[in-house]
Amino acid sequence: MGTRSLVNDAATYMPNAEDRRQLMDIKDALSHITQEAKRTSEATFNDMANQTDFPVATLKVPGSPARPLTPELANVLMQVADQLSRGRAVFVAPYDTMLTTQDAADFLGVSRPTLVKLLEGGAIPFEKVGRHRRVLLADLQEYMNARHQNNISTFDELAADEDPRATLDNPLIS
Repeated sequence: MGTRSLVNDAATYMPNAEDRRQLMDIKDALSHITQEAKRTSEATFNDMANQTDFPVATLKVPGSPARPLTPELANVLMQVADQLSRGRAVFVAPYDTMLTTQDAADFLGVSRPTLVKLLEGGAIPFEKVGRHRRVLLADLQEYMNARHQNNISTFDELAADEDPRATLDNPLIS
C-alpha cells in the first residue's frame, strides 16, 4: 500500500488492486465482530470476558505481539478497509496535527489563497511559526462542521419559505 506523509505523524494510504481484494475479505471478517458486539449487551459481555477461556479477537502484525481487538477498533478498521476496498484514499492523522496552509487548503478542497483569506478573516484559528502559518487539524474539522451546519440551516430556511402547493400547480412539474 502506498504512503504519502503530509506531516510527521500523518499518512495517506492508497490501495492497489491486490490490496483491494484482501481488504474486502478483512472488511467482511471485521463486520462479523462488530455485529456480534451489537447483539451482546455490555453486562453479558463482561460476564463472558471474565471467564478464563474467553476468546478475544486479536490483531496480529508480524514481529509484534498480538493485541486485543476491541469493538471500537474493529469498527474503525472496518471503515478503513471499506474505503480502501473501494479504491479511496484514507488519511490517518492525530487530531492535534498541525498542517501547512497548502495541506489545510487541500484538506478543505479550496485554494491556498482562499484558505489564507479564511485564516486572516478569523474563520479558522491558526498559529504563526516564523513567517509561516500552521493550522490545527481539529480546527479545520470544527470549521467544516460549522460550515456544514450553516448550509443545512440555510436549506431548511429555504424549504420553510417555499409553499408546497406552489409546486403542485407548476406546469413544468408533471
